[in-house]
Amino acid sequence: MRRRLDERHLATASPELMKQSNQHLITVKIAGADPFKLPVAENEESFYRYVIERINENLNKFRYGANADSESVSLAKIALYYATMLYRKTELIRSQGELLDKFEADIDKLLTGTD
Repeated sequence: MRRRLDERHLATASPELMKQSNQHLITVKIAGADPFKLPVAENEESFYRYVIERINENLNKFRYGANADSESVSLAKIALYYATMLYRKTELIRSQGELLDKFEADIDKLLTGTD
């Protein structure tokens, strides 16, 4: 059975576990969705807050103006934007890894027999 993202990743951690892993709960408020608690590592809190702020800023850009979208369309556009960026970066990293593997294989061929 597939679980929703928030059920899988946002389950509340026990206070003992959070202390051991240097995590604490932050309250996430994105768009008009109900605020929810998210356990994050202390050293990643500012990153999460930055991303949340960017999402809300982008949402406001889509929701206001002459060509304003509904909140759900705005969120869909933002999700598509971030997913596209993620997949492009992932593909770039994968292709760079392949090029590096080929380069290393070519070097190994050149060095074979030079011992």
